[in-house]
Amino acid sequence: MPRPIVSYHPGLEADINLMLVSQRPLDERDREATGQAAAILLPQICRADLFELAQASGAPFFPNPAVHLSHDGKVGNYRLFRDLGLPHPATLEFADLESAAAAWEAGRAEVAALGAPLVAKGAGGGMGENVFLVSDPAELRGLAGRLETWCHRGPSGLVLQRYHPGAVDIRVELLHDAADVYWRRAREEEFRANLCQGGTLVKDGPPEERAAAVGLARRLQAAAGLDLAGVDVLITAEGEALLLEINFFFGRRALGGHEVFLARYLNAVRRWLAHQGLDPARVRPAQDDL
Repeated sequence: MPRPIVSYHPGLEADINLMLVSQRPLDERDREATGQAAAILLPQICRADLFELAQASGAPFFPNPAVHLSHDGKVGNYRLFRDLGLPHPATLEFADLESAAAAWEAGRAEVAALGAPLVAKGAGGGMGENVFLVSDPAELRGLAGRLETWCHRGPSGLVLQRYHPGAVDIRVELLHDAADVYWRRAREEEFRANLCQGGTLVKDGPPEERAAAVGLARRLQAAAGLDLAGVDVLITAEGEALLLEINFFFGRRALGGHEVFLARYLNAVRRWLAHQGLDPARVRPAQDDL
């Protein structure tokens, strides 16, 4: 009897299916199933205790949530890029808004080197809602009550980052060995290119920009052990590719909607299972999903 493939993903069925509905605690069923598993399929957003259980089992698992659970958010992403030695915009980290404004106001050389205006990013939030372009310390202080420094799955604080006017914003969505690329163009008088901020999605762009963005995202993927992520890459006016952020729960619209994304996800999981020497047909769409 082959060892089972265990699925915690609500859209995928395998030999054993265990859902964490309503944040139920892990129990003996989970320990027994993962302990005998040939492979474990985790949900796209994974709890820390389930990740620990998967690690303890010794079985391969997909996706790997290690970065999401330790370096999520703007501050965590910055630390990851810095520690891995990967290119990113010049960035400074601060514990709170006042310390950042005070450092800028005092004329600290490292802050002055960022130039003005600069980009202020709170640790938490997404879809561009916690990102601001500010011209001076007073404008930065004016973000009190708006800029969120707390992050649920990563370190809190904020970053000040060099602004690159005229840069190109590209999203590289990684699904195991596949990469889907699209450009995001900001609307007039808006520096953020996020679709939720009125940005426009463009599927085709210059091949040299595509190659630079995918190449940098693949470097991050290999260095950080990522297999599911939306990686935001900036191509500066000088043609340099820089890492902006990692998104672990990204929108489906750019990929054709929920059902298209799940179909792509299933195919990626099957390719991953084949790489583990397991029969990909043992995983199929959940009856109430795809």
